[in-house]
Amino acid sequence: MFNKLRVLLLTIVLGIVSMASSNVYALPNSISGVNAGSLISYDGSVNLYHKTYSGGVAFCTTFHVQGVGSNCSLSSSQWSEPTAEGIATIIDKYNSAPSIKNYYYAELAINEFLYYRETGDSVNKIRSYEETRNLSGVKPFYDVAVNAWNNAKKEFNISLNADKLTFSLNGDNYISNNVVVSGVDSYNVKLSGVSSATYEKNGNGFTVKVPSSAVKDGETLTVTAVITATKAVNIAKKYECGSGNQNITINQTDKTNKSASKEISGSITKEKKITKLKISKQDLTNRKELPGATLVLKNSKGEEVDKWVSTDTAHYVENLEEGKYSLTEIIAPNGYKLSEEKIEFELKADNKVTEIVMYNALKDKFKVKISKQDITTKMELPGATLILKNSKGEEIDRWVSGSEPHYLELEKGEYTLSEIQAPAGYDLSYEVIKFNVGDSGEVETSVVMYNSKTPDTSDRNIILFITIMVIGASGVGISIYKLKHQK
Repeated sequence: MFNKLRVLLLTIVLGIVSMASSNVYALPNSISGVNAGSLISYDGSVNLYHKTYSGGVAFCTTFHVQGVGSNCSLSSSQWSEPTAEGIATIIDKYNSAPSIKNYYYAELAINEFLYYRETGDSVNKIRSYEETRNLSGVKPFYDVAVNAWNNAKKEFNISLNADKLTFSLNGDNYISNNVVVSGVDSYNVKLSGVSSATYEKNGNGFTVKVPSSAVKDGETLTVTAVITATKAVNIAKKYECGSGNQNITINQTDKTNKSASKEISGSITKEKKITKLKISKQDLTNRKELPGATLVLKNSKGEEVDKWVSTDTAHYVENLEEGKYSLTEIIAPNGYKLSEEKIEFELKADNKVTEIVMYNALKDKFKVKISKQDITTKMELPGATLILKNSKGEEIDRWVSGSEPHYLELEKGEYTLSEIQAPAGYDLSYEVIKFNVGDSGEVETSVVMYNSKTPDTSDRNIILFITIMVIGASGVGISIYKLKHQK
């Protein structure tokens, strides 16, 4: 009865010590006085000592050692990270519910885990594999270690919610999408590509900002963000306990950081701002497009940059440089006055259409061609005296035709053309030609007057003379004949 009571009291004391030690969060550089407590055995035939020291309990790498020396220091040679994480999960699981029974399960789990993952100790192999593998209490401790070890072997990756930076213009800056970084404890961002680019953290995400002024018109820049992140993991560390003594762990764990980096990029393209020029040549009266004008566009240096003939649609010019320009007309449409206006204007690269309108007024007088021709050859016939009168019967012009057509400047209205003297050898033309000069200077009928040659009478006179002579001779002959016979 007394022995049972003593074991019970020892168990309670050790449990209290274990629970108190679970709140210690820093690994001491050294521990001393690690002692073996009572020999304990649960759920099997394996017996092991419960080892304690002034700060708590210690887990040995081999459970058959009673003591581990009077002074133990942190070893410079530690377990590999996956193994250290696996052992740490066993210790953390023990710390969540410290007791002598859980100490027993944790110690066996540590030994089995180390045997399979690192050592080749035959004692561990016999006792761990043969005797503890099927113990239901050990398995939960062992399983968390295996899971942690497998996860630790995997490469630490940074998870992002986007695979590229996507920029949009917001005021004077290009702002990227919000990139959310997950699976890490902390991270930093390093930008390259644009020296003036900056980033701003927003919780577990960040955005990149690039001043619009850093990107030239028509230019494409690529911004690259390298995310370097860390993730803290729990690890267990060894203690060296002197020559001939076994390495140990304790019921605390330390933290270490895993690091990883990931790159994400995005491009910014600033649309090239261009000049768009619309030039309209219009009738001053009806404001409609006016075909037939020859126009010239020059830059501020006086250099010709475009020359064209207007049509019934406006003329467009694009991709001109920013600056000052002038528009002039060098040939007017038929029937219109030449525009003497010089339109000066300035173009800016703003993708907006600059519209220029130049007007033409109808002429007051129009050039009319009058031709005097031979009716047979249709060639110009010199020597005819012609008179042109208006609708009021007033004489407008009088001239003698030459070897070229005659030109006049006439106002709109009705006119009559007549001939008062024919060219030599031609009959006088009694034709009176009426024509009308329209609004744009067109002539409704062709102004051509013809003359026919006067017939040649010289041959006819000779024949008449011969006929008279013959008749006369005949008469003389008859008279002589009659006189002879009368005698």
